[in-house]
Amino acid sequence: MSENKSKHQQVIEALAVADGPMSANELWEHLRSNPSLNSIGIATVYRSLKKGVEDGELVPVELESGSVRYESSGLQHHHHFLCSTCSRAYDVEGCVTNLDKLLPQGFEMTRHEILLYGLCADCKMAG
Repeated sequence: MSENKSKHQQVIEALAVADGPMSANELWEHLRSNPSLNSIGIATVYRSLKKGVEDGELVPVELESGSVRYESSGLQHHHHFLCSTCSRAYDVEGCVTNLDKLLPQGFEMTRHEILLYGLCADCKMAG
């Protein structure tokens, strides 16, 4: 990320290339690992997330009750995998088809969300 870009723009770009939705704290820790952003404050991250949602650049994703994460609004339809050990979230590409066949007769599905649970590769290896 270029040092010439605003901190807000760097927050937006970090989420655009992330491999899954991130919480404010996860994003803050990720950004601080960049030498040009190691002094970014958590309040700046929260302000950028709020502005990103208001401007339509980001969408909040609620994976568990009270657990809000954020991702780029420009992503194709996808689902999420949540590691039961480290709580990290990952994007899952693709979608199950024919979900409407599971509905009771007379029902109409307008949208769906699928959340998969398990162990991420790192936690599985750690054993």
